[in-house]
Amino acid sequence: MSRLRVAIATTVFLLSAGAVQAADRCGAQTHMRFGETRAYFGDTLAACRPDGYCSAVVALPDPSGQAVYRQQLRVARPSPGADHLVELVAANPMPVAGPMRFTTPGQTVDPGPWLVPTSPGANEFRVSDPILTRSLVSGLRRQRIARWTYPSDDGPVEAYFSLRGMTAALNWIDCRGAAASG
Repeated sequence: MSRLRVAIATTVFLLSAGAVQAADRCGAQTHMRFGETRAYFGDTLAACRPDGYCSAVVALPDPSGQAVYRQQLRVARPSPGADHLVELVAANPMPVAGPMRFTTPGQTVDPGPWLVPTSPGANEFRVSDPILTRSLVSGLRRQRIARWTYPSDDGPVEAYFSLRGMTAALNWIDCRGAAASG
């Protein structure tokens, strides 16, 4: 009986050591939630799904409790090595038609026609120009804060996103993608 316990304990130890090593292969403490592998870097949540979609997200909490978040900035790679997507989501207050602006220190982008809803009537917007997207991702890696202004029924809205951890999160999703594809 004691040999069986030793064998089981050894097996459990070896399996758990492998799981910890796999979780840390890209240099982060990870956990699973909603079917994603997730890691926090400062104010940025990085997450990768089993299908290869990975994202770095900064979500602003909704103090009213009406939504999980007020606004969200998401930088994603739909598959390993794919071009980034930059998306902005507003839950409360909802945006209405009108000019939007995205700003980081030293870079003001008036996305104009390049910031498009992901579907008709959606509260999620994606930068559709790949050159502008690359420029924005480069700026997000170098800066500490970003601002999104948009019109709503309640008047103009300014959402400030702390970019603390954004560079590390983007590096992590690239590492996870490289490990998944290689």
